[in-house]
Amino acid sequence: MTTLALVSDLHGNLSALEAWEEDLSRRRVDKVAVLGDLVGYLTRPNRVAQRVALRMAQRGWLTLAGNHDLGVALGGEEGADRFLKPGIGEVARQVFLWTCRKVNPQIKELLGLLPPELRFELGGRSCLAVHGSPLGALDYVFPDRPERDLSAWLEEAGAHCLFMGHTHIPFVRRLPGGLAVNPGSLGQPKDGDPRASYALVDLESLEAEIVRLEYDLESEAQLLLEAGFPAETVQKLRTGT
Repeated sequence: MTTLALVSDLHGNLSALEAWEEDLSRRRVDKVAVLGDLVGYLTRPNRVAQRVALRMAQRGWLTLAGNHDLGVALGGEEGADRFLKPGIGEVARQVFLWTCRKVNPQIKELLGLLPPELRFELGGRSCLAVHGSPLGALDYVFPDRPERDLSAWLEEAGAHCLFMGHTHIPFVRRLPGGLAVNPGSLGQPKDGDPRASYALVDLESLEAEIVRLEYDLESEAQLLLEAGFPAETVQKLRTGT
């Protein structure tokens, strides 16, 4: 069995990242892939990005850029206009701008150097990993996306596996030509379950499972309040919405 740990949308949540790494240490995992959005929403973007960069160097983690990473690398209102969802609420926009101010120059440079996609071979399978979809980092692929879209992307890429994040809603879809997986969000789930979410993929059997983890959510909530974030950001974290 060749196992890939798949994670996305960490969003500055260091407590969730620490809990996930502790969980991984108890498992047999051959490779880790991070589908972007290391920063945004929560209060420790520098430490999360630094930790991922360290794991990239030490352990060969594969990491790509999410839309928040690209936006923060560009910075300010221009970054928000180009890389946030059109019509995004004012609170989310202000949180993004706070992150732009908080992130140090070295981390901005790192975020700007992350690739938009990953193509790799593992366990005899070819894999395509993106943040949103093969159409772009801002494309939302929800669990009910038509099978024809997913199958077409697999065929066009010549891949057995397609890995996507961005929606913060996990799913596993078996397809005639392979497998499509969204691991959900480690740092800011939006499927009604506030626990951190990631996926374990068996590349040989083309099977995957979504894993949910408890973590010290209240410490992250307290940091949001101390940073002066609106109460609704804490509510979203606590409810997974």
